[in-house]
Amino acid sequence: GGARPNPREAVALALPTYVAPREVPGGIVSAVEGMPTIYTQPIQEYYDSVTKAPLSGGKVTTFQVLWGAPPQKAPANEYWAGLNERLGGTFEPTLVAFDTYNEKMATTIASGNVPDLLFVQDTNAVAAKAINDGVFADLSEVLAGDEILRWPNLANVGSNAWKASAKNGHLFGIPNEDPYLTNFPAIRWDLMQAAGYDEMPADAAGFLEMMTAVAALKSVNGKQHWGIGAFDGKLQAVVEWMFRAGTTWQLDDSGKLVNVIETDAYADVLEFHTKLWKAGVYHPDALALGTQGNKAAEMFTNGQLAITVDSFNGYFGANILRDTVDITEGADPRMFVPPAVDGGEIVVQRNDGYWGMVSISAKAAEDPERLAELLDVVNYWRAPDGSTEALFIHTGAEGYNYTLGEGGVIEDLNDETANNDRAALQWLGAFKSPSFVVAPTSVEFVENFQQTLEPLIAATVPSPVVGLYNEPNVSEGSKLAAVDTDYRNGIVSGRMSLDQLDEYRDAWRKAGGDTVRKAYETALAEQV
Repeated sequence: GGARPNPREAVALALPTYVAPREVPGGIVSAVEGMPTIYTQPIQEYYDSVTKAPLSGGKVTTFQVLWGAPPQKAPANEYWAGLNERLGGTFEPTLVAFDTYNEKMATTIASGNVPDLLFVQDTNAVAAKAINDGVFADLSEVLAGDEILRWPNLANVGSNAWKASAKNGHLFGIPNEDPYLTNFPAIRWDLMQAAGYDEMPADAAGFLEMMTAVAALKSVNGKQHWGIGAFDGKLQAVVEWMFRAGTTWQLDDSGKLVNVIETDAYADVLEFHTKLWKAGVYHPDALALGTQGNKAAEMFTNGQLAITVDSFNGYFGANILRDTVDITEGADPRMFVPPAVDGGEIVVQRNDGYWGMVSISAKAAEDPERLAELLDVVNYWRAPDGSTEALFIHTGAEGYNYTLGEGGVIEDLNDETANNDRAALQWLGAFKSPSFVVAPTSVEFVENFQQTLEPLIAATVPSPVVGLYNEPNVSEGSKLAAVDTDYRNGIVSGRMSLDQLDEYRDAWRKAGGDTVRKAYETALAEQV
């Protein structure tokens, strides 16, 4: 069964073997590690990725997030009834709203009645204590190397996610895999051309000149525009890529842990922002727009900005690209790879690569057969694109949640109750590998999307502190963010001088930066 090790005892991680998800006809599969498959047309045929029901009767209990309203019970809830049938037993979840999730988990663990499967946010205090107390099974041996091939869908988890979620070389759950990169920039190519540029400049100085020229146009085809709308963290990240500032926490040449604000590159980043500001590239209300959510994205969509930074869900889910073209005559939005400061390579901070994990009760795992059965359940849940299991988990019960239309098009029945019944139960936290599904109306943007995202993902580097619990990072986070925002906004807008950068760094350290550093250094020292 799953062993009960000392999680403080650092061991070498026995990495599970990786097997790429089965290719589905019509999917655009990339050779770049970490680049999700892109689907531009409906899946035509579905296959079974699981050969038998995970359970042999009995039940499986879970502890998972409830994002909306509670579901109906089976059999009125046909999704739940169908799930029981497919699992081969009874699915008994404890559904907890996100805002009280960790408090309820602590109470549940303290009761001694720990469910079989739990979604665990492994970098918070409750999870860290539970891991240290041996509440969750160590899956390191049972999933090591080719052992994981017994559960083919679990073998689809990328190596990056296993590495990021491991604790001192131990695996305490199946990571909920995330893409390497969430946000990326887009520019109105037509505004570039109107300013005399047919291609992206080769370096940061050229980029500044181009954006100055774009902003100086003020309007094209009778529509007023600005270069950049919001001065926020997303745009800040893009400029940090250009100057190779690196990850938020990084190890310097001597092996010391430093924050990005303590690097020389960060000073160059702020100086570049001040140049953009002085050149009139930023909207005059850029600081306020940085706190107003999607306001800047709406301005880009309405043709008022040259640049935005958003996610796949924004560009394709919320139709930013499609709407920008439809709303503004001649608009040509394209995602782009920003140039490096010197025309060389950029450095992009990789996402953590996962958010939480599904852990198994150590008590339940004492029985090897039960442990295998529970891994079978997670294996079912993590079925890949193109499988009948993924179709059911993510789309629901045919005839209850959806119907399959002509050409394999999934047609939602728009039954609010039925869709809530699915949504309330599906969030176990063990989802299929990330992929991008593009609607027919946005297919024209896919080539540019792929050609932009692949080099950006290839340029990503992981943080050395990913997956490490750090209590001060949580408790001091708001104070540190306040210091960062005040000085960063002040320097960029001209309210403060760049000469105050040392003052900025000192204030950040005193606000808790050094305390966070020490906690990370302690955690890193315990790693192999």
